[in-house]
Amino acid sequence: MNTTAQPPEMKTKTYVYGVDILDGDDAWALFDASAKGDVETVSALLQKDRRLVNAQYWYQFPIHRAVEAGHAEVVRILLEQGADPGQSRYTYDSWDKLLTKARQMEHVEIELLLRSFAEQRFNYQPEFDLLKTAIISRDSHTIQQVIDQYPYLVTASDALGNNALHWCILTRQVDWIKRFVSASTPIDALRADGSSPVLLAVSGATDYWYRETRGKSHPSLRNTSVLIGFLLALGAEYTASVAAAVGDLERLERLIELDSSVAKQLDSSRISPLSRAAAAGHSHIVQVLLDHGADPKKPEECAPEGRALWEACRSNHLDAAKLLLDHGANPNAGVDSCECCLTIAEVYHGDRAKPLQDLLKKHGAYWPPYRMDLEQMKQAIRDGSPAVQHDEFLRCAMQNCDAELLDLLLNSDSTAIDRLETGSELTGLTDPALMRKLLEQGLDPTRRNYLGQTLVDVCRESGNAILEQVMKEIS
Repeated sequence: MNTTAQPPEMKTKTYVYGVDILDGDDAWALFDASAKGDVETVSALLQKDRRLVNAQYWYQFPIHRAVEAGHAEVVRILLEQGADPGQSRYTYDSWDKLLTKARQMEHVEIELLLRSFAEQRFNYQPEFDLLKTAIISRDSHTIQQVIDQYPYLVTASDALGNNALHWCILTRQVDWIKRFVSASTPIDALRADGSSPVLLAVSGATDYWYRETRGKSHPSLRNTSVLIGFLLALGAEYTASVAAAVGDLERLERLIELDSSVAKQLDSSRISPLSRAAAAGHSHIVQVLLDHGADPKKPEECAPEGRALWEACRSNHLDAAKLLLDHGANPNAGVDSCECCLTIAEVYHGDRAKPLQDLLKKHGAYWPPYRMDLEQMKQAIRDGSPAVQHDEFLRCAMQNCDAELLDLLLNSDSTAIDRLETGSELTGLTDPALMRKLLEQGLDPTRRNYLGQTLVDVCRESGNAILEQVMKEIS
């Protein structure tokens, strides 16, 4: 495999992409060793810090590199040490895609390993898709036919860990929930991303891959609290996250009395009770959790700088947001691919969010680069605004294709060229003159990014024919 470059974001001893703070150099070393099939280095790194096994970068883990390169022994070690592709953000590169990748590349041993561990983790059975399709069809006769023909599927799951109850929640079919519980479908089974059926209901009974019920014309029920209550009545575990989400202070306080750490812990889907309460606007519960040590800056799923404030802003809960800000929440925190606190409030609530936005600005919130026009980006650089250090600033600057902006950026940021060499920030650049300027400033078109791609490869993959031609001219 071609030599790859460590992403600049990982060149830190406090690297956060998932929910753990890791040594970025060690995390990258494990990615690299996994790609090379270096069993000795993989084992040594995991002995040093087992959490590295689920170090994540752009939705992928070391196991993705090992599967792609066909290193079965490394795949086995990673799985035995807890490799969990289900933690990929939005399950974007989860078990399903790894299994498909191994099959496509004819890595038979690796496919069998992945399937075996998926079966152990969440009873994955390929045939479950028959039951999944039947449930989605909302045809009770078809569902019953599949159960009668394949009774073992009532306890099985698909490649993302969804069992029959998960699919009943996603499709919002109350009648079938009780029937599957009676048929011994595990009521608290965790799917690949750590969500039990009741946590899935708490999160809105929808996910990244199934969105049909979001449409207003869909025949399913609208108030998903019905699903939560029904599952609890049938015996689903009544955790701190669920209590926080539904506003049950009495239940939450009882759980905290039994174990005070529950106020600070993430649930199985890597989301805190604090975020669940903030999303629902239960300010009194937010206060109790903060009083018991909940940290609004603690990394959570898709939110390395904390999720609770973003959840409060998405729902325009001013009181909850004020509590969180007073306890140190980052006013510029965001959720992956879902805006930041300042902008998500406006997306959902327009002018009604102005009081909340004013509050955020008083605590240091700034407009992110993806909401700036060309002149605002230039002024941000001149003013030394913290927005210039935003993860998206470089990409947004390149998309503007402006010579003055490029000069300002290169003169103010000595690391810009190094970060541009990973390639993804350049795919929106369509001016050959600006690309040549970058090359004159030291951009190395032969350097490979973390996937082993050169700039030519990245431009070709993105369909940017103009940049691809410039790259070819100088290669």
